[in-house]
Amino acid sequence: MQFLSFLAANALLFASLILVVGVPVLYMTQKNPSDRRNSEIRTIEVIGGVWFHLVLLNGAIALFVV
Repeated sequence: MQFLSFLAANALLFASLILVVGVPVLYMTQKNPSDRRNSEIRTIEVIGGVWFHLVLLNGAIALFVV
């Protein structure tokens, strides 16, 4: 179980680093900023959703690892 906790924590760290660097880059490189549903915004939402679910997964795994 500790190995799963290690993997989940590292996945969360990696997703956080991608968001810290990726969100400003994606905002600045938008092809059509007036369109609120462009591909860059969708990418940010997907990465944010993955990050949110990794936080929940880490919390669930932390209940079993003492």
